[in-house]
Amino acid sequence: MTTAAPDPAEYGLEAEAERIRAEARRRFAGFVRDMVNPGSYFREHDRRDAARHVIGRDVISQAAEIGLLGFSLPVSVGGEGRDTFEWGLVVEELARISLDPGFSVLIDTTVEITEVLRSSGHTELIDRYVPDLVQGRRYVALGAYESKDPYDYESTARLEGEEWVLNGTKHFVTGGLVADLFVMFVRDQASNDVLAFAVEADDPGVAVLPLETMGLRSMALAQVVLHDVRVPQWRQVWRADALSEFNTYARGRRIMTACGTVGALEGVLANCVEALSSRRRSGRRVLDYPNVERSIGEMRVLLEASRAATLRALNGTRYPGRDAYFDELATIAKHHVTESALRIGQLVLNLQGGEGYISTFPWEGFMRNVLGLIGGQGAQELLLLQLGQRTIVGLEGEQMRESAAELAVAKLADSWWALHAAESSQRDLAEQSSDAIRAVVSAAGLEGAGAGQGWLGELTALLDRAHALVDAVRSGQVPEAMPQEPTGLFEGRLGEMAERAWGWLACAVAQETGLLARMLRPSTLKEAAEGLPEDFTRDLLVVLTGAGVVDRGSDGRYTTDQRLEPVLIGGPRTAAFAARQRRALARASHLRTGTPGGGRELLTGSGAEAPILADVLVNTLLSRLDGLSQLLAAPGARVGCVADDGGRSAAALAQRMPFTDVCDLAGIEPVDRLALLWAPTAGQALVDLRRAITAGKQALVPGGWVVLPTPLPPKRRLGAASARLDLELAGGTGVLHQDLETLLRETGFGQVRTAWQDTVLGIRLTVARRP
Repeated sequence: MTTAAPDPAEYGLEAEAERIRAEARRRFAGFVRDMVNPGSYFREHDRRDAARHVIGRDVISQAAEIGLLGFSLPVSVGGEGRDTFEWGLVVEELARISLDPGFSVLIDTTVEITEVLRSSGHTELIDRYVPDLVQGRRYVALGAYESKDPYDYESTARLEGEEWVLNGTKHFVTGGLVADLFVMFVRDQASNDVLAFAVEADDPGVAVLPLETMGLRSMALAQVVLHDVRVPQWRQVWRADALSEFNTYARGRRIMTACGTVGALEGVLANCVEALSSRRRSGRRVLDYPNVERSIGEMRVLLEASRAATLRALNGTRYPGRDAYFDELATIAKHHVTESALRIGQLVLNLQGGEGYISTFPWEGFMRNVLGLIGGQGAQELLLLQLGQRTIVGLEGEQMRESAAELAVAKLADSWWALHAAESSQRDLAEQSSDAIRAVVSAAGLEGAGAGQGWLGELTALLDRAHALVDAVRSGQVPEAMPQEPTGLFEGRLGEMAERAWGWLACAVAQETGLLARMLRPSTLKEAAEGLPEDFTRDLLVVLTGAGVVDRGSDGRYTTDQRLEPVLIGGPRTAAFAARQRRALARASHLRTGTPGGGRELLTGSGAEAPILADVLVNTLLSRLDGLSQLLAAPGARVGCVADDGGRSAAALAQRMPFTDVCDLAGIEPVDRLALLWAPTAGQALVDLRRAITAGKQALVPGGWVVLPTPLPPKRRLGAASARLDLELAGGTGVLHQDLETLLRETGFGQVRTAWQDTVLGIRLTVARRP
């Protein structure tokens, strides 16, 4: 189609597509115009004999001679070995050029089913049928559908001696009237599994009956009846789980249906414009009327959107990780193209007027054939159902995978805590935390690593090297190589913990230097280093690979676990991830030296973790906290923040509520008159928390809310013990969730509940409302 758009040859994917379309025209257009188009009108409209509707077998044989049937089949069976992307564009061109709506379907169907037979791997089956199919000496059709449910099979197979006996009816077999071979999907009476068999049209007990349809009459549609059809065992195409193979076939057919329809739509649009070009109304060309231009424009939008969806689906077939049985992009393309075809048909009928309902004009036949698309490879509603199911599973699965990656890093951090607790338990530093330290040692399974076993000195030296490395990196003095790792220094459980802790240290260092983020794109050693000493980077990558944080591909390039992308590409989640790493480093240093590291900005729910929580408040909770949005919209509305983290929490809230007065409060006074109070609880003793909640209730206006970011301990034992130690080192004992809710109710708050929680972040938001 000629347009004012830039030449598509200038662009990558579309350039390749246009080259293939041009090749298809050069090789196959003459054949279609000379051998397929003549007689197509009467094949479509003559209802006296269904057999007269179909394209002759001689045409299919000639299609094989010019290389059409073998275009996408492997070289090993006499084909050209072109891929699905290229074949789909050939199908599109065939449908655009052909005046017979069934031709491209019949050609693609026999090609797809030939591939089904070839992929079975059964030599006798392949040798018997595949060469004849590639050369056009046979035509094969597939029998699967029996009812509205594509997987509801009443046709059966039972094994009798060395033969299978098949019975049943396939009600909708494309190409059935011209086929001399069928691949039939039936249910095994013994196992209830779905099997597939090659059935020849002249096998005793096979009856092929013409199928009268509203449209698609040239597709040689038929019913095939099997009555005690006996086939030898070597003709069993799939010996188990043939349903999965049928899904693979249907996946391919959905793409090809979309491709063929796009080609047909382009032809219809061109024919529609041509038919209107000579018409005049009141001395003016019909094509110059705005309503006609608008309809043609809508048709063009539908066509190009369908082409884009189909091209993307075709390109997806080149992806090695593609689902073998269900292709989301193909399903989307088929659904979208069908809906577009129906709308284009409606627009054509509106433009053509009465001619649209007269069978001698092409528009009536187009509408009949388009309606036939609705049921092919799954009705539109079924496609939406499948896509909905896959979307839900996919999105939830993606969240679970991302969470699992963050949790894997958190589990490495548990080992970091365990080593420091083990050292501290022997050196008796920080007596006030001895119970928490012993809990970590016990959860890590390190109670047996007692004094006098020679490991304490090695452990102290290892942790000295670890903290010195962090200090060097932060000061910009990155060493030329990583310090000595723990491999071989310890035995048993302590050795395991040391290896995992070293992996976490490498992760923290790589995160702080930007290495992890750089390697979201596959990188060579030199690319990954980018300003870091190459030997140091190599050592670091070895540790990260061993810890499962980085993968090394067969090409030698390194890639960060892609599930970690959300915490590495910037934004609130990235800041929260980095904060957890810094907190573990600072608290561990505090445990060793007794010198507190960092202020309250390192507390859970404060500092760098505040932005992600503020996002949750505004984007998720605002609509769930009754009346809060109205209070915040009122003139003079105020939000109080008592995080005591240097104003970082208040700044995060103010950025997300730009028209509200957000105050960073050192204390809470009744005169504050707050619509919302933001009060992180980490690091606070119970008595201090009670005082703050009591003051908060007095400061809130009636109907105002308090939101309390609160630590959420991990369910894993070592993680929970480490979190408790973290809180004690911060100066608080940690308030149990049930105690916090009880405290809120005793103070007079209502609607007390957990409004949100994230087990990966280790934070819950507890909310309560002043009556």
